[in-house]
Amino acid sequence: MNGRKPFWRRPSWWIAAAVAARNVNGLRQVRRTLARVDQPAPPSKVEPTVLHIVIPVLREQQHIAGALAWFVPLLRDFPGSTLTLVSTAREERERAHLVGRLAGATVADLTVQRFPQLTDDELAALTEALAKTGERALTLAMAAEALLPFPATADVIASEIARLREPAVRHVHYEGDGRKAAQVNAAVEQLAADSADEYIAVYDVDSRPSPELLQRTAEFLFRHRAEHGELPPVVQQSARFATQGAAGTWWERALCRGAARAQTLWTLRREIPNLRRYADSAHRARGGRSLAQTVGHGLLVRADVFRQVGGLPDFTVLDDVAFGYRLTLDGVPVDSLPFTTAVPAAEYLPELLSQGERWFQSYLDYPQCAARWHAQGHGSRLDHAAALTIGAYRGMAWLLVSPATVGCLALALGPRTSPPVRAAATAALWAATVAPVRLLAEVEGRLLTVRETAEQSVETLAGLLLKSIGPMTALGRWAVTGTRHSVLAPKSNRRSKDREAP
Repeated sequence: MNGRKPFWRRPSWWIAAAVAARNVNGLRQVRRTLARVDQPAPPSKVEPTVLHIVIPVLREQQHIAGALAWFVPLLRDFPGSTLTLVSTAREERERAHLVGRLAGATVADLTVQRFPQLTDDELAALTEALAKTGERALTLAMAAEALLPFPATADVIASEIARLREPAVRHVHYEGDGRKAAQVNAAVEQLAADSADEYIAVYDVDSRPSPELLQRTAEFLFRHRAEHGELPPVVQQSARFATQGAAGTWWERALCRGAARAQTLWTLRREIPNLRRYADSAHRARGGRSLAQTVGHGLLVRADVFRQVGGLPDFTVLDDVAFGYRLTLDGVPVDSLPFTTAVPAAEYLPELLSQGERWFQSYLDYPQCAARWHAQGHGSRLDHAAALTIGAYRGMAWLLVSPATVGCLALALGPRTSPPVRAAATAALWAATVAPVRLLAEVEGRLLTVRETAEQSVETLAGLLLKSIGPMTALGRWAVTGTRHSVLAPKSNRRSKDREAP
C-alpha cells in the first residue's frame, strides 16, 4: 500500500491552489479594469478647471527644460492654472555627501550602478579628471572641482523661468530637511488656492500627462459635479510603466521590461480596483471602508481638502501611501480616473531594486501613521486596526510575490510533483504571466506570435521573481541599521529621455 498522503492533504497543494486562486482573481480584475479604462469616448461638455501643478525636484537639472516645454503649453487650456517647480536645499547637502563618497573612487567605480545619483555628464567629468591628473583614485578636492561647474537644480530652474517669462510658472526653493512631501507643502503654502474649485496636482519631473489625459480628466470632473453637486475631493491618475531600453545588455533590458510590465499589471489588478472599491464605499458613506492607497504622481487634490487634512504627511519616509491613510480616516473619497498615463520605468537592475526598496517603505510607514494620527484624535481604534490589517496584508502579499512564484515554478517543473499540484502551479503561473501578456496586447490592438508571447511571458516571470527583493532589502536594512532614513534621498538621477512638447 502506498503510504503517500493524498494530494489535498499536502502543503504543496494548498500553496499552489492559494496562489492560483489569487492570480486568477487578479486576472479577472485586469479584465474588468481594461474594460473600463482607456476606452474611446466622444468629447463631452467640460467646465474650466484650475490646476495648480506642483513638481518637486531633486538632482534633476537635465530635465527642467523638458518639463517646462511639456507643461507650459498644457496650462493654456486651463485658465488661471499655475506651475510650480520646487527645488530643495537638501540637494546641496547631498552633493557634499556625494563628494565625500567619491574620494578614493577609481575609474572602474565611476558607473551608473555605483553612483546612480550622478548624471552621465558628471560621471564623464570625474573620469576625465582622473585621466588628466594620472591619479589612480579621486581625492576629495578633485571630486569637488570636477563637479563644481555643474549647476544645482535650483539654478537651472531660475535660469529657465527667467528665459520663459511666463507669469503662471513659479519657483519655490525649500530650505528645510524634509523630502518630497515637505517640498509640495512648501509650494502650496505660497499659493492662494484654498477653494473647492481648484486642485493641487502633484507630478514628477518626468511625468508627461498628455492633452488627452487632461481633457479626459476635465470631462470626469464635470460629470462628477453634475452627479454629486461638487468636484471630487481627490482624483488619482494611474500609470502604465514602460522602459526605453537604456541598459547596455540585452538581459538587463529584458529584465527591466518585464518588471515594468509586472508593475503595470499591478496597477490594473490591484491599484485601480482597490481605489474603485474604496471610492464606492466612501461616496455611499457605508461602514467597512477599505484603505485608500494613493500614488505620489498624477495625484489631484482639491485645494480645500489639501488644507483640511494638513497637506502631504512629511513625518514618514514616503508620503503617497501615508496620504491615503489620512484620507481614509476622514472618509475622503479617492476617485480613480478611468484613463491611464504612461510613465518611465527603471532602466537598470540596481535602479529597479532600489526603487522596490524605496516603495516598500510606504508599508512600513503605516504603524507610524496610526500612532501619530490616533494621538491627534483622527480615527477610532477600530479604524486604525482595520487600516493596519489591510496595510499588513498588502505588504505581506508584495513580500511573498517572489517566493510564491519560485514555489509554483518548482512545483510545475518538478519531476515528482503530482498531476493535481502541477496543474494548480501551472495555472498560477499562466494567470500571472501568459494570460495577462496576451490580454494587454489584445487591448492595444496587437496580435502576438507564439514566440513574442513566450518572450514577454518569460520577461514578466523574471520581473515577478525579482519583485520581492526590494521589500526584503528594506526589511533587512532596517533590521541591521535600526533606521529607515538615509543621508541621500533613495532615488536615482532620472535618465529617461525627454519627450517633445505637445
